[in-house]
Amino acid sequence: MFEAKDFLQRWVPHRPPILRVHQLVANNGTTAIVLGREPTGPGSLPWELGAIEGLAQSSAALLAHGLPLTNATAAPRGMLVAVKRFLVHAEPATAAEITYHVRLVRRLGPTALVAGHAEADGQRLASGELTLWLAPA
Repeated sequence: MFEAKDFLQRWVPHRPPILRVHQLVANNGTTAIVLGREPTGPGSLPWELGAIEGLAQSSAALLAHGLPLTNATAAPRGMLVAVKRFLVHAEPATAAEITYHVRLVRRLGPTALVAGHAEADGQRLASGELTLWLAPA
């Protein structure tokens, strides 16, 4: 069976410099809290894009809640299809731990609307809504 860290790696099949999340703190199927860091160096994204990617990766962890992943089970597939009302409030300090808060607003067939925000040290960094498409099982 997988450890919690292994589950997160299965839900978010990215690797640096695109990977933003590293720890699932809480997930009840409706809301999730995920910790991450912005990568630096070659291939890293500007914060405006990194924030969207961090929220999308946190949403993947949220939407995978309750899915039975074993060594024989393929990880769920999906993609980001729309970004709405996205605001950048501030940039994180270098090497700051970022907390992503995501909430499932609505599911309609293979799509999901998720609202969320990113914060560090109690300061809101970015917020918005994402529409995601999930591949049928």
